[in-house]
Amino acid sequence: MSQRDNIQFLALYKAYRYEDQLQFYKNRHQEFEAANTQAVTISIVLIFLTALTAGVASSTNISWLKLTCLLVAAISPILSSALAGYSALYGFEQQAKLYQDTMNNLLQTSTKEPDLQQDLSDTSSAEKIDEYVYEMENVLLVEQGQWGQLARELKPSEA
Repeated sequence: MSQRDNIQFLALYKAYRYEDQLQFYKNRHQEFEAANTQAVTISIVLIFLTALTAGVASSTNISWLKLTCLLVAAISPILSSALAGYSALYGFEQQAKLYQDTMNNLLQTSTKEPDLQQDLSDTSSAEKIDEYVYEMENVLLVEQGQWGQLARELKPSEA
């Protein structure tokens, strides 16, 4: 390959592999961070609602209001527990961490991008591109292996 071909290949690789994957990981990380934040926030609101309605139920003499508050006070912790279980089962926090780690590794590897503007021979620049692509693909391969570990960790135990 000529120097021009090497430069063109590197530009295409960066645009259609590296940048695309990095954007995918950023989007997924944001999605799972938001899901984790929502789950925690809703759980806190439900526990607060439990305390609030229990307090109102104990201080009121209106029967329908007391009954409604007791019902809400009884159901809110159940919903909060169910949400916490769902969040733990889905592994929002672990998945967000995996995406963040892969993004960090991709960004770190991208700093090793070869400078093809130097007067390198075609063979030398091709070797540098090969090393760069190999390291980048290795980061993505390691990321795929981590999903297998996550699946084993999240798998429910067989009773």
